[in-house]
Amino acid sequence: MDYLIKKVRKKDFSLYKIGPDGKGVKRYIISTPQTRRICNVPEIMGYKYISTLQEGMQKILENLPFKRFDDKSVCILHFLRGGLNFGLSFLLNQVYGFNRHFSSFITSQRYRKKGKWSIKLDQYRKFSLPPNAHIFLGDVIATGTTLENGLGILYRRCWEEKKNIKNFIVFTIGCHRAERILERFDRLFKKSFDYGNTYLYYLEGRFGLPEKKEDFRICLPGTDLIRYPALLSPEFELSQYEKLSYPLERCTIYDVGSRSFECLTHLEDVMDYWEKLSLTGMTLYEAYKERWPEREYSSFERLREAKKRTWRNMDSPFIKNLYEAYKRRWTPRRIREAKKKNSLKKFCDQRIKGIRELME
Repeated sequence: MDYLIKKVRKKDFSLYKIGPDGKGVKRYIISTPQTRRICNVPEIMGYKYISTLQEGMQKILENLPFKRFDDKSVCILHFLRGGLNFGLSFLLNQVYGFNRHFSSFITSQRYRKKGKWSIKLDQYRKFSLPPNAHIFLGDVIATGTTLENGLGILYRRCWEEKKNIKNFIVFTIGCHRAERILERFDRLFKKSFDYGNTYLYYLEGRFGLPEKKEDFRICLPGTDLIRYPALLSPEFELSQYEKLSYPLERCTIYDVGSRSFECLTHLEDVMDYWEKLSLTGMTLYEAYKERWPEREYSSFERLREAKKRTWRNMDSPFIKNLYEAYKRRWTPRRIREAKKKNSLKKFCDQRIKGIRELME
């Protein structure tokens, strides 16, 4: 079972290495206040979403060691549209002073046919690659279709142009499929180029992914990024106790193309989920426990033992704070209210009302 090893933990930035070590991709989870907010609050959209994500990315770059790269050897790979949100070209200048770095672009539109994800509209490809490239990528990775297709195109282009890839650095809100794809290309790059390492930085967690409709009462299999089961940063797990709606959301991030550039479409997607949830006949308690079971929270001792296995060198006071947050959420009165027949519908109606106000 994978686990987290604390490397850096500060007020506004935490870095955890995912263990055990493998021979391929170097895996990490990063947490910042900004990335927690965009993963918890789908109402953050449009320019506000982009700016909040980039504020978090700036903190991340300020705490990572990539300043050592020569900017003439750096290339930012963008998968359009979502990859633009990370703002890596701008931030590498702001944080490291890079001015001569390259940018490359690939359009990508995924679609599903007979249960399989494929890519269309990837004809626009603008590559600018240095001879020995340290390639940066920021993108949401759920199905992994865009990543797999895009890296195949990148590999062929570098091979044709006799360009060398030195390192590949990925920042993502994503799931295990990112690792599976990157492990394969890590082996290919090491075989084909004078290649160093693949670095994969998950923002807030390596989220789960429902594989079939039956996994949840409401879900989009193969595309929703879910909080459970998942490997989460301690800070993100604690943040689930800030607001009851957070662990109830259908997806951790929803579609970021719409979220950034089609705000009303994004809000309709979020509202549609809450409307469908209100009609399931579940209680609030049942819906909550489906999404966020809290099985290890039955006692502080059990939680502490479970988290010792998942978060190898986290201090006990943090685990105590986490348990106390759980106890504050589930007081006896709150449990009684959440188990009432109409509790979920009332809660969903409040969420829907708030979303409609944003749409107006």
